[in-house]
Amino acid sequence: MPADFLIHQLGANGDGMYSSDRGPVYIDRALPGDVVQANIQSGAGGVLRGELTKVVTASPDRIDAPCPNYDACGGCTLQHANDQFYKNWKVDIVRSALDKKGLQPESWHKPIFSFPGTRRRATFAAFKKKNTVTLGYFRRRSHQVTDIATCMVVEPGIMALRAGLVQSLAPILQDGKAADIFLQSVHGQVDMVITGPVGKAGKPDLQVYEGVAELAHKLNINRISWRTNERDAPEVLLEINPVRAKFGPLDVALPPLAFLQPTKTGEDAIVAAILARLPETGKFADLFSGCGTFSGPMLARGTVDAYDSVEPAIRALEKSKGAKPLKAICRDLFRNPLSSDEADRYDAIVFDPPRVGAHEQAKALATSKTPLLIGASCNPATFVRDARILVDGGFAFESIQVIDQFTWSHHVELVAVFSRRS
Repeated sequence: MPADFLIHQLGANGDGMYSSDRGPVYIDRALPGDVVQANIQSGAGGVLRGELTKVVTASPDRIDAPCPNYDACGGCTLQHANDQFYKNWKVDIVRSALDKKGLQPESWHKPIFSFPGTRRRATFAAFKKKNTVTLGYFRRRSHQVTDIATCMVVEPGIMALRAGLVQSLAPILQDGKAADIFLQSVHGQVDMVITGPVGKAGKPDLQVYEGVAELAHKLNINRISWRTNERDAPEVLLEINPVRAKFGPLDVALPPLAFLQPTKTGEDAIVAAILARLPETGKFADLFSGCGTFSGPMLARGTVDAYDSVEPAIRALEKSKGAKPLKAICRDLFRNPLSSDEADRYDAIVFDPPRVGAHEQAKALATSKTPLLIGASCNPATFVRDARILVDGGFAFESIQVIDQFTWSHHVELVAVFSRRS
């Protein structure tokens, strides 16, 4: 007779946890309070994982997932939880991370949640076999592609494009090989990047260029680029019109694969949080600036120096309209962080590093006399590591705000404010 497992909490990736004699067991699609039956196996690194086979007793927080693809698709983690549980869990992710480092902000601002159907970028997995293209997402912890026709997370326009791509990609992709299709929608403009082998020899040939031209005009895609793998810079195959974005007074022609906040709601919330604390006038730095998402709005308050290691982003900022008084600086802040003396030149510094955080940069900022630091992060684990350094260096942890723009996933964004203690 199958054993019953009482789920007592969620793991970091949103799977239910059961405590066994052999250690914790992680069971997908289970909630605290659920009693479930599951097939238990030892996964990578000896981690015990369970495949849920039956919900014996449902948690009061359990609901039917709204998406018809939920069981087959690995994109979402927590559609089976009600809205209040989900929102509390997102905030608890940040609280738990802070607790582990003994951090307590002076105030918590009201969390902001993006709505379903507002994510403006998606990466689809594609596989072509005998001239038939499967286009969708990977199953959870699998390399198998689930062919999906609907997605409740991304903008409807992206899913409409996906339907047309299924037919139009066949002349472009290499048979029997996998590829990734990145789509990003910016005010109705679409940027597309293919990662993986194309054409008969794995790289663009005449048939690929013809297919790209037909696809772009048929589906109204502004630009299509290609790269062999994720380490390579995209090569533009066709650009009908530049993909442009407005950040405050900045009008920026975005490079391929430009990093933008996942949702416009999230972007607006982070910008509002920054401006709410930024001085009315001064000299500011925007570290890990990307294409100027925060630099642009900050220009309304003073001069801005934007730093990033991604050269195409910095070049786009340099060429942007309305860039004065902004200075764009290409600099690897991981290997060559802003020194404390350099940081002292600014009245406030904004930083928004990738998921790995800003460890070396935080150490330099901690010894600076900069009066104000405003940090955004999509990874609470690395954020609290860096925040601990800042607090130990004499900064007061003023506030934090959870901004969820990763609907139904275990990822979460936050914005925090630190001020130098007098």
